[in-house]
Amino acid sequence: MSGEPADLLIIGAGMAGLAAGARSAEAGARVIVAEKGSTVGGSAAMAAGILWTAPDFPTARAVAPAGDPHLGRALVDGFGPAVEWVRAMGVTLSEPWTGQFGFGVGCRVDIRALLATLRDRIEHGGGTVLLQAAGRKVLQARDGAVNGARVVTPDGDEEMRAGAVLLATGGFQGSAEMVATIIGPAARNMLVRSNANSTGDGLRIGRAAGGALTPGNDGFYGHLLPSPLAELRPDQYLPLTQYYSNRCLLVNLEGKRFTDESLGDDVSNQAVLRQPGSRAILLCDEDVHLNFAASAPYPHGQVLDRIDAAERAGGHVARVHTIGALIGAAEAWGVQGASLRQTLADRGAGHLKRAPFYAVEVQPSITFPFAGLAVDGDGRVLDETGRAIPGLFAAGADAGGVQHRRYVGGLALGLVFGPRAAEAALGVRASL
Repeated sequence: MSGEPADLLIIGAGMAGLAAGARSAEAGARVIVAEKGSTVGGSAAMAAGILWTAPDFPTARAVAPAGDPHLGRALVDGFGPAVEWVRAMGVTLSEPWTGQFGFGVGCRVDIRALLATLRDRIEHGGGTVLLQAAGRKVLQARDGAVNGARVVTPDGDEEMRAGAVLLATGGFQGSAEMVATIIGPAARNMLVRSNANSTGDGLRIGRAAGGALTPGNDGFYGHLLPSPLAELRPDQYLPLTQYYSNRCLLVNLEGKRFTDESLGDDVSNQAVLRQPGSRAILLCDEDVHLNFAASAPYPHGQVLDRIDAAERAGGHVARVHTIGALIGAAEAWGVQGASLRQTLADRGAGHLKRAPFYAVEVQPSITFPFAGLAVDGDGRVLDETGRAIPGLFAAGADAGGVQHRRYVGGLALGLVFGPRAAEAALGVRASL
């Protein structure tokens, strides 16, 4: 890669990196995208393809009041134009719907076609996508300005010069050490429900260059999965997700409720991590099973019986015809039966009406963390004093601050903030 420096070097080819690269190529910039893996797409390639976020800024603030308001407004305001950009590329999009995660607006995209189209736009615009090329550290001038990065390729280490560097490596969920330090010790053993290459490279690179970590944010996105389950294959990410838990009772090993299940499976997922043994028991009746556990979790979603899938995967599942038998099954998994009996007497009548009744032991998982590098609304990485580090940007899951305990978007983060950071890095927003 010797010769003239790139205008923008992007580390990571997930949704944020590819979208940033495509927007850069559209602007006529010389862009290089360095991807650690052997294929592009990152965690986005494993997703269901739902583009969604809060419908407006007040809703975003109500759902995630501890999130950065400037980032929240940028996400909401940028979502509609980002979707229209995808539509203009000719990528198939569904009609929009409301109520995603209970409050959001979303649509389904052909995710594989979108990722392929973004890559094509980069390469047809004269950009380069390098595979098996992992960023290691940024190059900085004496004044601290970033002007490239050291990248490890199959041909050896290379110093790639660029006018700016964008970190888009997908988060740190694949690093047991990082999740234990930032989220909490119990997180070390969580199942990872995402791209295995997202091991915190962007955060390490950004921190080494002087970037700050978003403070006090131990939240993360993920979903409840069957327990015990020691490993998770990518083809199990969607079938084993217990989306319907918001219609159920959730109790810990002490037999007590510990969260408002109606807030959503993603919220309960975080709460389970902090329970004894990081386990819980999901309880429901036949109505919930038929109407929610064995139906599509969202428009255009996969229709399958998730309780049956949990059992076939080796999870603890009980299907019984009396409340006493339900309690007995939970006791066999370590739940305090007397306490559970009292919980059901207090809370269970409205949930457990029609036999058979179901119990599913569940554990938490992580798709990406909410903490990351501190950034401004244009993706500039900020140091501990709040000053932007010249030439250094972050987007997608490498950038923190948008979300805090409540989830307001995944793919949308990359699709909105990747191009936004690229535009800021290139100084071309007014011309796009």
